[in-house]
Amino acid sequence: MKNTIPTSIPALKIAAHKASFGAGEYGAVLPLLQNTKIKIDADLLALTDSIMAHGTGKDQLGVCRETVRTKVDNSRMFLTLGRDLFKPTLGSEYNERWDKTGLIGSLAIPRNTEEVMAVLLSYNDFLTTYPALEVAAKEITADKAEELFNEVKAALNAVDLQDGVNDGLMAVRDAKASILGKRLSSLVQELNMCMSGLDGRWKAFGFNMPDAQETPDQVDHVQATLIGPTAIALKWNATARAEYYHVFKKVHGVDTEYVLVGSPADLDFTIENLPAATQIDIVVSAVNNGGESAVSEKVTITTH
Repeated sequence: MKNTIPTSIPALKIAAHKASFGAGEYGAVLPLLQNTKIKIDADLLALTDSIMAHGTGKDQLGVCRETVRTKVDNSRMFLTLGRDLFKPTLGSEYNERWDKTGLIGSLAIPRNTEEVMAVLLSYNDFLTTYPALEVAAKEITADKAEELFNEVKAALNAVDLQDGVNDGLMAVRDAKASILGKRLSSLVQELNMCMSGLDGRWKAFGFNMPDAQETPDQVDHVQATLIGPTAIALKWNATARAEYYHVFKKVHGVDTEYVLVGSPADLDFTIENLPAATQIDIVVSAVNNGGESAVSEKVTITTH
């Protein structure tokens, strides 16, 4: 069976933990020289640290974006108050006199960040040209418009800067994942030189036994027939890659779990000496040197 190193970071971390366990158990005995537990753990820790750093970067980016939203909300409140204070002079409904404030075609205050910034600049120009319309007591001034514009711009710049930082952190994370993936690939190669392809210790490292077959398919079409008051004849379809089969029974009122009753190589089996007038559940699995399939669908039959 082929050993494929995971490409997704969560799966890669799980694989590395399993490999670390195997290296700890058998590394000295084999012995492992190139891919020891210490080296696997070091590469895993480096990846874990880089994941945490990237997560912190994403959290910081969220803070930066929230700051932009706050600054824009504050700016919209300023623009809304300014608009209401300008109405006695410019009119309560939109007209062309409003264009010089940046409110063109409508007195609605924009929500888009870039549009809010554009209106802030227009307010600054408007109040610089008409200082008599400033209301210092309410901070409706040209300077305040410029201050709010600069705050939004600075917040946007912080987002761009953090985006760049996060790109770098993600690149480091991906590089550490690549190093760990190569470590596990190298471990597989080293184990191939230390163990046979059917050595059960492969599983302690979280790997498949290279010379083992792929696990068989699930058994289907299990049929059960009474051939006497307390005997059942079973048969099923051949299953790909199966070398033999496991037959399990569970007697209602007797067994709490399924009990293995036979391991035939053929496609049929007989269960005898069952209790009378009792329901029996039966499942079958397929087995080879690579492992055991999931059990078949349950078949239930009642003895006489």
